[in-house]
Amino acid sequence: MLKLGIVRHAKSSWSHPDLNDHDRPLNKRGERDAPIMAQKVKDLFGIPDLLLSSTANRALTTASVFKEIMAIKSPSLNTSGNLYHASEQDILERVAMMDSKVKSALVFGHNPGMTYFANSFRGDFIDNVPTCGVVIIESSADSWMEFGHTNSKRVAFIYPKMYV
Repeated sequence: MLKLGIVRHAKSSWSHPDLNDHDRPLNKRGERDAPIMAQKVKDLFGIPDLLLSSTANRALTTASVFKEIMAIKSPSLNTSGNLYHASEQDILERVAMMDSKVKSALVFGHNPGMTYFANSFRGDFIDNVPTCGVVIIESSADSWMEFGHTNSKRVAFIYPKMYV
């Protein structure tokens, strides 16, 4: 069985309007929520084999917090520019490229792609994956290339307001 968690980046700051969107940092709420959600995901999901993040500062920072809280030493956190504002199809294509040795992974990215991706799998409709929200998907597929809508389903949806 394969397990995939998709994580929308924690709340970002808009206090520096001169910054490019790609470079925006987390705000105070994002800094508060990321460690809480990392611990909740660790308890629910376990330690993933791989963390894969958008290159945007807010997503990469969120992924780094998860890595620290989960005490992941190896493998190192991987990034993909294709996850920055990725569509549902972009995310699925990137997941399909993961190494067959990886049996569980967390992917850090952005809306609206994360919500569209989550809703493409069986489960109750999700209106919006909020900042630092996490959707867990389990699959009977034998490889990430086979991972898809017909052999996978959502098994959990958690977000910060459930805990803070």
